[in-house]
Amino acid sequence: MEKMRAHEAEALVHAAFEKSWRFVSTDPVLARGDVEELRIRLSTRLQRLAQNGERDVWRLANGAIGELRRELTAA
Repeated sequence: MEKMRAHEAEALVHAAFEKSWRFVSTDPVLARGDVEELRIRLSTRLQRLAQNGERDVWRLANGAIGELRRELTAA
């Protein structure tokens, strides 16, 4: 059962990454700098949101984008 939940969460994070990356990679504020670093940061945020219980793919994607935007505009 635990293995199935982990697999479902992984699939959810992957789907949310694909949706959010399309936006992040073309956004003039977010798409600056190292692309690999940005992908890692986005993935990390998605994983954390999923670990905290979020199961809606769009809320995951939008939440991670919002966190990246706040982080990058604050710096």
